[in-house]
Amino acid sequence: MTLLLLDAPEVVEFIRANHRVFLFCRDGARRPIGYAMRSVAYRPAARCLYFATYAKSAKVQHLRSAPEAACLIGDDEGWVSVGGLAHVYQPSAAEVDELIGESSPDQRVPESVVTKVRDRLLSGKRCFIRLALTEVRAADLPDRRA
Repeated sequence: MTLLLLDAPEVVEFIRANHRVFLFCRDGARRPIGYAMRSVAYRPAARCLYFATYAKSAKVQHLRSAPEAACLIGDDEGWVSVGGLAHVYQPSAAEVDELIGESSPDQRVPESVVTKVRDRLLSGKRCFIRLALTEVRAADLPDRRA
């Protein structure tokens, strides 16, 4: 395990490239609870990780009452653990276009799924979770040097 800075180029690239995430927050009784998620985007300049989820989901209620959250981001090659504060909100149409786009960068996600997510974000059935990252807690990144 290596401890790194949030702005370290290898951390930024890893978070941008890996969309499989486990989001951890606290439930109504303040017990830890985790959710398997798929990140939508990472904006390193703002240090924000974005997720789309149903507005009526339990995780939304948990994050609204206790915004502290942590994420384990990774794949079979490595992982990064980050922490921060979550903000749940309805995005503007321009922000949906910017973050979702017309297709997924992951070829395994069909365009029909992207279209459905876009439509539900615009209708208010889904919302964004913006996680403002404040720290890297731990990292086990693959060595990508040739």
